[in-house]
Amino acid sequence: MKRLIIGSLSFLILSGATVPAVLAGNENGTLGSLAHISDYTNRITPSNLVSLAYRGYFQQQGIPSYVTLVSAHQMGTINAQELVEAGVNANRLSSQLLTDPSYLSAVEFALENLTSR
Repeated sequence: MKRLIIGSLSFLILSGATVPAVLAGNENGTLGSLAHISDYTNRITPSNLVSLAYRGYFQQQGIPSYVTLVSAHQMGTINAQELVEAGVNANRLSSQLLTDPSYLSAVEFALENLTSR
């Protein structure tokens, strides 16, 4: 029990020391490094984006789900750009990804893999 208390106190002291350093930001006192954290937390991998679409998470944005999504991609009515736009409109992705060719290419690749199953 004594070890647990000592370990917990050590953890609290160490975590308490790092938080002010992170919040301090740069010399101007702004949150500098924290400003871009939301970009990383909102970023969904291309395969996860396609998986979410397949499971129906973007139906309100006009993206069909399950077999209908596969058929729509095969017929060319749904592509990577439209799926990324749906992710942005659903507040799941940063709008910067709309112009990221590598992300769009990876989404297209994931859609093609979904189609080839």
